[in-house]
Amino acid sequence: MADRIERLRRMLESEPGDAFCLYALGMEYAAAHEPMRAIAHLEQSLRSEPDQPYAHFHIARCHAATGDRPAAAAAIDAGLEAATRTHDDGAAQELRALREDVNA
Repeated sequence: MADRIERLRRMLESEPGDAFCLYALGMEYAAAHEPMRAIAHLEQSLRSEPDQPYAHFHIARCHAATGDRPAAAAAIDAGLEAATRTHDDGAAQELRALREDVNA
C-alpha cells in the first residue's frame, strides 16, 4: 500500500490537478485508515472534476468513520446532487443507503 501511495504521489508531481490520481490517492489513504488525508485528496479531486458522486460517497464514509456525522451528511447531499447531474442512478442508490447507515 505504501508503495502505491508513493507511486501516486510521484505521478501527482507531474500533473498536480489530475482528478483520477487524486481520487486514487484518496482511496489509498482511506484503505490505510487515514481518513483526513483521504478526505483532503478526494476534495482536491472534486475541485478538478466536480461531478464525481463516488468521491463524495467516500468523503462521507471517511467523515462517518471519524464520527463527524454532520460532515458525512453534507458529503452525501453533495454526492446526490452530483449523481443527479450525471444521471448516475447507481451512485444515488449507494449514497441513499449510506445515508441510512450514517443516520442509524
